[in-house]
Amino acid sequence: KDIFMMVKDVIKLFEQRFPVKNAEDWDNVGLLVGDRKSEVKKIQVSLDATEKAIDHAVENEVDMIITHHPMIFKGIKNIDYSTVLGRKIIKLIRNGITLYAMHTNLDATKGGLNDFVVELLGATGTAVLDENIEEAGTGIGRVYTLDKSITVKEYADLVKNTFEIPRVRIISENIEKNIRKIAVVNGSGMSYWRKVKSLGADLFITGDIGYHE
Repeated sequence: KDIFMMVKDVIKLFEQRFPVKNAEDWDNVGLLVGDRKSEVKKIQVSLDATEKAIDHAVENEVDMIITHHPMIFKGIKNIDYSTVLGRKIIKLIRNGITLYAMHTNLDATKGGLNDFVVELLGATGTAVLDENIEEAGTGIGRVYTLDKSITVKEYADLVKNTFEIPRVRIISENIEKNIRKIAVVNGSGMSYWRKVKSLGADLFITGDIGYHE
């Protein structure tokens, strides 16, 4: 006999671990498309609900897609198959696929992506950069101090080796400068640079830096 759960049961498990209340106010997390009473036997995890990801889910008879980035951020005035977003929504509904997003609540919650990133980097004694008042130990970003100084270049090499990436972008007057206090925001974190500066961090690591920033 097939084993399945209902969408609402899967959501309950996720939200016990990564509560929606821990998401930023501007974010749009949770159930985006679907029926809470639908059956779930197969789940697909994708960074984004791209057309390719949705087509893959259809071809593989997936019942539920979990994404990090929400497919829907703003209000929708129409669902038109000739538009990319409209086409994606219609494909999901036609194929009975539920779409659920965990974004800044996954980043911010204790044991979430921010903590996972700094743990991989071997950081200890971390503190939350921008604390969420909803839950202790929760918020965007983490800050920590190294046991001893290291140069910007040396730490950049550590980041590359840790995450197995060929290159990183360094914005610094002097890559041989010694650093100790480090702030990390996974994802696009440049809106927090003033907070990082006020805390006296020597180095700020984030996933995306725009041209004007």
